[in-house]
Amino acid sequence: MERIRNKIFSVEEANRLIPYLELALDTLAQSGREVAALQREVSVLAAIESSGATSKNLDVRDLREREARCARMLEEFRGALHDLASRGCILRDLDLGLVDFYTMARDRIVCLCWRAGERSVEHWHATDEGFSGRRPLSELP
Repeated sequence: MERIRNKIFSVEEANRLIPYLELALDTLAQSGREVAALQREVSVLAAIESSGATSKNLDVRDLREREARCARMLEEFRGALHDLASRGCILRDLDLGLVDFYTMARDRIVCLCWRAGERSVEHWHATDEGFSGRRPLSELP
């Protein structure tokens, strides 16, 4: 996989990505839930197989189908994450919908911070701080 280069965003550039982010995060969250449910099913079926069931057993055949489906879904999930990263977005927490964007503040790089449900990017934090260190853009140096 190619190396993804970091992008430096203006607030306006980050805000233009919000419609994409809302859709992408919803899709990723749904896919993540589906993969997790499928992995639980695979675990149960794998336990049945390990108890001595043969390939003639319907559960074992179902296991192979679900393993293949799970692998495809995981590949699609990884592709969606890669697409997000290739746009310069830094996904910090999928469950909370936290996304950062690098920006310049005077002579240092800081993070613009957006959370799903917010209408626009209105916060920032230092690169070594997280969501709890968010401050309003009006305090950006």
